[in-house]
Amino acid sequence: MSKLSPYVALPNDAIMTNQDKLLAMERSFQLVVDEAIDINALVSYQLGGKVSDSYKSTFYELVPLGIVEQSFADVISESAKVRNQLTHDYDKLSQTEIVSSIKRFFELYKTYLDKLIKRFIVQ
Repeated sequence: MSKLSPYVALPNDAIMTNQDKLLAMERSFQLVVDEAIDINALVSYQLGGKVSDSYKSTFYELVPLGIVEQSFADVISESAKVRNQLTHDYDKLSQTEIVSSIKRFFELYKTYLDKLIKRFIVQ
């Protein structure tokens, strides 16, 4: 998250007019989502939950374990879709759409981390 933070703070046009910044922002976001998916799968497995068959559904596996609420899983799970689009359908995305999505999900990932920390570290 710390590598993504400076890009999220920039105005959209500063990112979209600088290819290096855009690519760094995209890659950092992809890594954040990948790490969250790995964490979700590990937590679910360790707590006796189901191992998901899709990236998106890893967020839903945290709901019955009491880690996140259904409404939160509904929203943050869409980040897996953006990650997949960046990875597999890059040419179909507009820069405006990419930057807006990453900024929106960045705030959700801060909440996600807070939920994990409160559940597993601060007890």
